[in-house]
Amino acid sequence: MKAAIETLGDYYHRTNQVIPSDLLNPKGNLSHFNVQPRSYCNKVTPYNRRDHYKMCLTIGAGRLHFADKVIEVNQAALVFSNPSVPYSWESTVETQEGYLCLFNDSFISAELKKGLELTCPLFNPVLNPVFFLNKEQTDLVSGYFKQMIDELKSDYEYKFEVIRSLLKLIIHQGIKIQSADSLTAHKDVPDRITPMFIELLERQFPVDSPENPLKIKSASEFAGQLNIHVNHLNYVIKSHTGKTTTQMISNRIVDEAKTLLKNTDWDVAEIGYCLGFDYPAHFNNYFKKHTGVTPSIFKYNL
Repeated sequence: MKAAIETLGDYYHRTNQVIPSDLLNPKGNLSHFNVQPRSYCNKVTPYNRRDHYKMCLTIGAGRLHFADKVIEVNQAALVFSNPSVPYSWESTVETQEGYLCLFNDSFISAELKKGLELTCPLFNPVLNPVFFLNKEQTDLVSGYFKQMIDELKSDYEYKFEVIRSLLKLIIHQGIKIQSADSLTAHKDVPDRITPMFIELLERQFPVDSPENPLKIKSASEFAGQLNIHVNHLNYVIKSHTGKTTTQMISNRIVDEAKTLLKNTDWDVAEIGYCLGFDYPAHFNNYFKKHTGVTPSIFKYNL
């Protein structure tokens, strides 16, 4: 059985909206974008992955359940949702305002994504997805969302290019207000090895079937894929992130293991195999080394 992933069609059905005609095209894989006021929100949305990206200007208190973390949101905030990471929103007050936009990978141009793979949580699931805003920042971002709504309604031939530009402005607004200890300190680093490594790592996730196990999971294997010496890869990753290459890989595999243990009915052996472990004992030892508990205890008792 595959891990639960909410599609764009599922989203529109869950929120009692008409499914846009472009999503009904039998050919599929078409570009899709939508933006709307955040005038309503279920008390608790389903906790799972989505097959699309989402950006919200959230005005209304709640809790974001993100991977294995819970983030309290008690003021205006920008929230970025990445398809690789499961999440759920729990409203703690009835009034929920702001805006949201959602789009699929086909909508993202190479130009929009270029240079943002490391610094934006929309593309880098390692980063904190919530940025709190002051009134001035809230007004600025609200204006960008209102412009996107106006453009989407217009008949302008190149309206989606305008919308992509507005998306980029919102993304950069989020990057600008990241805390001093975030990865933004490295956003101007010319070396492209770190974002290339992260993109290669993330390309293997989410794991949606035991039939598609991880193919590369060691620092030397990643170095081989990037055509560089493993020592150079280790130096660059450590310099840019403060973590070793092995730590980055291990953290991502463990996060994926936690998600699969919590959200699928696969047994521990299946999960271990799809994460690249040939023997259940190896997966058990690896998971316990990084979490302090065995996979079975984590799955059934936590």
